[in-house]
Amino acid sequence: MTNGVVLETVGLTKSFGETTVLSDVSLRVEKGEVLCVLGPSGAGKTSLLRCMCHLERYDAGAVFVSGELFGHRAHRGKLMPLKGRATSRQRRSIGMVFQSFNLFSHMTLMENVVTAPVHVLGRNRREVEAEAAELLRMVGLSEKASAYAGDLSGGQQQRGAIARALAMKPEVVLFDEPTSALDPESIGDVLKVMERLAEERVTMVVVTHEIGFAKRAATRVVFMENGRIIVDGKPEDTLVNPSSERIKAFLREEGY
Repeated sequence: MTNGVVLETVGLTKSFGETTVLSDVSLRVEKGEVLCVLGPSGAGKTSLLRCMCHLERYDAGAVFVSGELFGHRAHRGKLMPLKGRATSRQRRSIGMVFQSFNLFSHMTLMENVVTAPVHVLGRNRREVEAEAAELLRMVGLSEKASAYAGDLSGGQQQRGAIARALAMKPEVVLFDEPTSALDPESIGDVLKVMERLAEERVTMVVVTHEIGFAKRAATRVVFMENGRIIVDGKPEDTLVNPSSERIKAFLREEGY
């Protein structure tokens, strides 16, 4: 693994019963890279993200974050799952933005953003609040800092969820279809925030059906089907002028 590799999966394999959802998936994500993961429903995209951040246990393979074995420890030639605080410590290095926003509805937006850095990392609240105010400004929600999350629109909650993920200063942020539950106007607002993060070289892995976003923001595109990576390349080669007939068919199905 090179020094520039932030996240790496090696031979990830995962099954639910007799259904294989990931089959020998290996990839690397370098610092500052925006990797967009495309593919039809059931391709294994969400399972890949969940295994990356150890929300889902996999059957074989390994995940490394900045060179450190993630979610496991090596013991007598085998990988043993980490538990408790060790797992929590490692998860701090990965931010996650889900399809559903998962904000605490009984807390203000500011509280949602500052809670983890203060209570998990033990940081000074005043410093964290200053950083949180800047993050909320960046995602266009400064005026909503004192609003309760449950009173915000879906798009506002998702932008708040992005600010919350960034507040932990993760090494990489994973996005699982972050616009799938939003109306068209809110989709645009969220994608603008993500494009700004891409411009600032925040390392991201994005599962998405937003082909336009992938063309504009991705530095690399992976196409998955049946639990495998079948294409891995630059956006101009995979989306603008694709040679793969499967990707051409997928783009037609998506209206591109």
